Amino acid sequence: MKKKIIFLKVIFMLSVSLNLSAQETLKVGDTAPNFELQASNGNTYNLSDFKGKMVVLDFWAMWCGPCKKKMPKIQELHKTYNKKGVEVLGMLAMNSGAEDKAKAYFNDKGYSFKLIYGNDQLVKDYGLMFLPTVTVIDQKGVILYHSTKPNPNEYEDIVKLIKEHS
Repeated sequence: MKKKIIFLKVIFMLSVSLNLSAQETLKVGDTAPNFELQASNGNTYNLSDFKGKMVVLDFWAMWCGPCKKKMPKIQELHKTYNKKGVEVLGMLAMNSGAEDKAKAYFNDKGYSFKLIYGNDQLVKDYGLMFLPTVTVIDQKGVILYHSTKPNPNEYEDIVKLIKEHS
């Protein structure tokens, strides 16, 4: 059973990769794609709802160990900068059907940033090929940071961007 799940995940990632091959990936300076998605609190959010705030999008999945490992730092960003005009959003991606598990995980860990349920359109619009991915968006909707590979200095880099653009 475990081998079947791993195989299905590999097939899904390849399918996402092939679907994105013709699409340009996002880069710093691009306008961030808008979204309209439901959150674990029952509300629906658009990226445009956060205009005038910096936004940190943390794309993750329940099956992604590195995603879970970095979440305490994401929570720290939220606790430190939420009242300073920074909105941190946990974007459940590439994990359809895991919404209830993700909500329970957030509750169990005590994470207080918003949990947003992603979909295939979000994956496509943000060029998600790998997780974890973090995107930082300025107050006007412009991408300041879009990390798709491991960065041991990510937290510090994001804090620096927040301080520079606040």
